Amino acid sequence: MLTELNHLRPGLTARPARLEDAEAVCDLCNAWSLRMEGMATHDPTEQRIDWEMPGFDIETDAIVVEADGAPIAYASAWDAEEPHIRVGCFLRVHPDHEDPALEEALLRWLETRAREAIDLAPPEARVTASHGAFSKDERRKDLLARHDYELVRHFVRLRIEMSEPPAPEEIPEGVEIRPFDPETDLRAVAIAVREAFRDHWGFAENDLEQELAQWAHWVHEDPDFDPDVWLIAWDGDEVVGACNGSTKRPEAENLGYIYTLAVRKPWRGRGIARALLRRSFAAYYERGKTVVDLDADAANLTGAMRLYEGVGMSVVWQNDAYEKELRPGIDLQNRG
Repeated sequence: MLTELNHLRPGLTARPARLEDAEAVCDLCNAWSLRMEGMATHDPTEQRIDWEMPGFDIETDAIVVEADGAPIAYASAWDAEEPHIRVGCFLRVHPDHEDPALEEALLRWLETRAREAIDLAPPEARVTASHGAFSKDERRKDLLARHDYELVRHFVRLRIEMSEPPAPEEIPEGVEIRPFDPETDLRAVAIAVREAFRDHWGFAENDLEQELAQWAHWVHEDPDFDPDVWLIAWDGDEVVGACNGSTKRPEAENLGYIYTLAVRKPWRGRGIARALLRRSFAAYYERGKTVVDLDADAANLTGAMRLYEGVGMSVVWQNDAYEKELRPGIDLQNRG
């Protein structure tokens, strides 16, 4: 699997990543993001949790390149769940070790690894490899274009900065918002979020039990998990919406992050998403997190961007999604 990296320049060696590499890998990724985005974006604890996620094999799915025994580049291929139709690819090279030939080699390794998904995917399904590129990273976008990747979507990072606690938001009669209970709510919340995202771009139906195992892994393995910033909207005994995130982020001490905001389709348009967001902001503010970020699809057709801007969030940067077809076939992803 490392044959694409057999001819690196003298002094560089490639090997599978190991759990003990988390600090060094995050250091090189953060060196890149500090130069490109102005802030650190990788946390070693989060990285280890990611590497131990059910379905991910660190020995085959992640590599580091070393110079004089120190990691200076990292690449990983995310193909951890069925139906294996889209492999998420990631690579970083420390800015002090920029090397176009190394990036080319890492990209070739990622594509070779991604092609292994073809044999696992349904025989009629289209299979793709996907990469993200920071909108200002012209070198990466040029590299992807030269390797036949196509720009398919724009995603944005949104932020709110609070100088005072946000005002409470009314919620529809009969709907209750309360903190997440990991012992009783996990399955219902995961199923509700899954349903809510079915009409979003890129959604693909996967194995429910595998998805639940991944949810449980994050909830139980993250030492900084805070259920009080996982807010769940209930209508009777039904979960109708959820807003979950983290109070510990590498970007800044006072920053919280929202991973998911979801409302099931029959309950949309009633102010539930807005109420979840505002109450989430208040929960973060109480913990000293006066800045809250989230990432969103810039072309979301459910009105999400209007919602985010309406509660005071604004775009701070953009990432572009690139995709390469590895096998033609029926597209099992939502492209709406």
